[in-house]
Amino acid sequence: MVSKKVCVVGAGVSGLASARELRREGHDVTVMEQSGDVGGQWLYDPATDVADPLGTAGVHSSIYASLRLIIPREDMSFSDFPFYPKNGGDARRFPGHGEFLRYIRDFCAAFGLMDAIRLNTKVVHVGMAPRDGGAVDDGCLRWVVRSMQRGEDEAEVITEEVFDAVVVAVGQYAQPRLPTINGMDKWRRRQMHSHSYRVPDSFQDEVVVVVGCHESGKDIALELRKVAREVHLSVKSMDDVTPGLSKALARHPNLHLHLQIDRLCEDGQVMFADGSCVAADSVIYCTGYNFSFPFLDTGGLVTVDDNRVGPLFEHTFPPALAPSLSFVGVPKKVFVPLFYEVQARWVAQVLSGRRELPSPEEMLQSVHEYNRAREMAGVPKRLSHDIFIDFEYCDAFGEKYCGFPRLEEWKKELLWSSLSNMRDNLETFRDNYHDCDLVQEGLRSQGWLPRVAQEEEESVGGEMVSKKVCVVGAGVSGLVSARELRREGHEVTVMEQSSGVGGQWLYEPATGGGDPLGAAGVHSSVYASLRLVIPREDMGFSDFPFYPKDGGDARRFPEHGEFLRYIRDFCDAFGLMDAVRLNTKVVHVGMAPRDGGVVDGGCLRWVVRSLQRGEDEGSKVVTEEVFDAVVVAVGQYAKPRLPAINGMDKWRRRHLHSYSYRVPDSFKNEVVVVVGCHKSGKDIALELRKVAREVHLSAKSMDDVTPGMSKALARHPNLHLHLQIDRLCEDGQVMFVDGSCVAADSVVYCTGYDYSFPFLDTGGLVTVDDNLVGPLFEHTFPPDLAPSLSFVGVPKKVLVQFYEVQARWVAQVLSGRRGLPSPEEMLRCVEEYNHAKEMAGVPKRLSHDISGDFEYCDAFGEKHCGFPRLEEWKKKLLWSSFNNMRDNLESFRDEYHDCDLVREGLRSQGWLPRVMQDEEEDSVGH
Repeated sequence: MVSKKVCVVGAGVSGLASARELRREGHDVTVMEQSGDVGGQWLYDPATDVADPLGTAGVHSSIYASLRLIIPREDMSFSDFPFYPKNGGDARRFPGHGEFLRYIRDFCAAFGLMDAIRLNTKVVHVGMAPRDGGAVDDGCLRWVVRSMQRGEDEAEVITEEVFDAVVVAVGQYAQPRLPTINGMDKWRRRQMHSHSYRVPDSFQDEVVVVVGCHESGKDIALELRKVAREVHLSVKSMDDVTPGLSKALARHPNLHLHLQIDRLCEDGQVMFADGSCVAADSVIYCTGYNFSFPFLDTGGLVTVDDNRVGPLFEHTFPPALAPSLSFVGVPKKVFVPLFYEVQARWVAQVLSGRRELPSPEEMLQSVHEYNRAREMAGVPKRLSHDIFIDFEYCDAFGEKYCGFPRLEEWKKELLWSSLSNMRDNLETFRDNYHDCDLVQEGLRSQGWLPRVAQEEEESVGGEMVSKKVCVVGAGVSGLVSARELRREGHEVTVMEQSSGVGGQWLYEPATGGGDPLGAAGVHSSVYASLRLVIPREDMGFSDFPFYPKDGGDARRFPEHGEFLRYIRDFCDAFGLMDAVRLNTKVVHVGMAPRDGGVVDGGCLRWVVRSLQRGEDEGSKVVTEEVFDAVVVAVGQYAKPRLPAINGMDKWRRRHLHSYSYRVPDSFKNEVVVVVGCHKSGKDIALELRKVAREVHLSAKSMDDVTPGMSKALARHPNLHLHLQIDRLCEDGQVMFVDGSCVAADSVVYCTGYDYSFPFLDTGGLVTVDDNLVGPLFEHTFPPDLAPSLSFVGVPKKVLVQFYEVQARWVAQVLSGRRGLPSPEEMLRCVEEYNHAKEMAGVPKRLSHDISGDFEYCDAFGEKHCGFPRLEEWKKKLLWSSFNNMRDNLESFRDEYHDCDLVREGLRSQGWLPRVMQDEEEDSVGH
């Protein structure tokens, strides 16, 4: 694998896709963009060049103000970054252009691409470098790129650089294509290309001729007919007149249809080929665009002939200049941006050596055969790059050239149904549509239906039901529950006692000073220096990776604030905030009385009483509501577990639970005993030893002392290890069971947490006994109260993705998509599970510890909600991280070595260049 220095020309959709894929392969990427922001053609510019209405040298963007997508947003996204609506945005299936620009910017931010982009930088020349800096022994070319950057003071700086490769990604809409019409040069009234059209206001009461009957021509004609006296739409062929356009013509008496223009007359008459004529005030040419690369000098090896760019092998590589020169974004009538993502991945992998190209001769022969086949099929040369939504070609292209997965069938069906609807219902297709069962299932599976079309749904097949559901808690498990419930069409209310989402990750620097043991203290247990012990690559939901963001903590094991940012981004990306009530503490959840509770089907309803804190802090509003179901998602860290140590009640010096620990400053020069040798105990002990005089770590068993802990003990003379405490003495002595003792100033209990649901009244049907919550079928449903009561987030030592699986299962059971066993069968299953744990010697308090059992987690997901199995590289990464933590406690977060399987996984999903590129050797890893 090799890393190349690559210049990408353009920061639109294809340019940003290229930048990301190139970075994923470890290349050094520079993106040059002539505009002041990313977005390419989607960067709307309300101003146009009045002196250049035909757009021959005018503005960069061709977007008009009212433009809305004609492709459903569900089909308009990258493979791993769905184009979901966001709060405050345009949530329609076919949103306005500004919403897609927002998506492009979000994509750029999510994958940290801005640091590779030079804005206000116009590429003026790309040419082959001279032989002494160009062709090398293996025949590879290098490229000279000359750019002109506009500074803040409008001063222009010319820069010339040499790159190993150039990716041309300037899009398809830079050079307007103008028709050849007799009299155009003598026409004295207004004429413009749609490239320069923005709003209809200046056409008030005019007679306007619109030339061209494809998407923009129809769109603009329909907009103009609202203000113009007459609109005359000129078509090249009656084949362009769809049923939907025919309906519009019949509906609007000032909208007229003609065959193409024969000539324009100086007196303002427009003569059509069918013999009709009209005196027009304006002519607008909606006649498309030509490919244009004025900066590119290939010595004639790449040309544009009647809008055919070539020769290009598979629309991407010019055979004589590959792979150092490539084009991304040339194909038309493909899934955008997905197909360009595929092209970009192929280019990146060819440049790194992961993929190979055929010989130049074979590529050239393939181009000739392709073009000849097109010509034999009667396809005009100018349409050589039109793929015509050929799904089989697109799928085969991705599979063959970069192992890209085939497009989901429901997305193909959605596109075809949308295009058919547009053909038949031109004026309404964006807002009135009906999805077939296949599409509905796909929309549900990926979270689209409730966000886009829930109000129109009655149910799928008449069997799915929508419930009114209360989720208690807006941490990780609560938010993912809300999302999955919404995906199933349920009406969701999330109640959160804190003032922000995030649950335990919502760091609070202040603690209850009068409650150091945390019996009734602050809500969060996070301390200031806490960093993850799970790699961020393993800490994300299945469809929302925990990628670094610009300005954030990009480390593999970032600090807690970075994960809180991720939780907030997740909430924002899936539009969950409108379902969340902050500052709302649930004080009681109980079964509703029979007249409002049990219904004929035996389902229970629940009364939820909440206390909401007002803005003035003094006012509190108590609300009582009835819900069809309640999901308890309050996490595992609300109630500190304290050990039973002789003398604790008489200890007069400081003692606190780690729940109340934040920073080490107040322990300066103290002798501190830390009780508990699991993750937080080791973490806090190692932090305290930097300021304390002595730190004594008390372990329950020597089995808790890992090789990494032993190294730390040997390295730091003020860090000591003891077996557990025997008793605390009033004079400050701490006696250990091994007979040693120490005079301590403070004791910190890092002894874990107990489950606690003080608000929940189930009449004894759900209890917490020695930290066993039960009975719970599969840690989720209490048999006698299922499915109307469920728990998400109880299992320990699992990835957050497991809570996503639980949440999806709960949502599907409530909607009727999935069934549960009988209460008796569920109870028997719980008893067998608990008995097996006891026989294996597992203490009751650890009944919900899954302990990284991937086979159990995979089987759980597959069985209960059809969830895909976790990728093998992620499992390997987690185990290797745990092994590293065990052996290198103080350095595992920053020093690690990935095996080939993990590196391949990291590369495939875009992690390696973002997380460890700086440490890479030969572009492949540590």
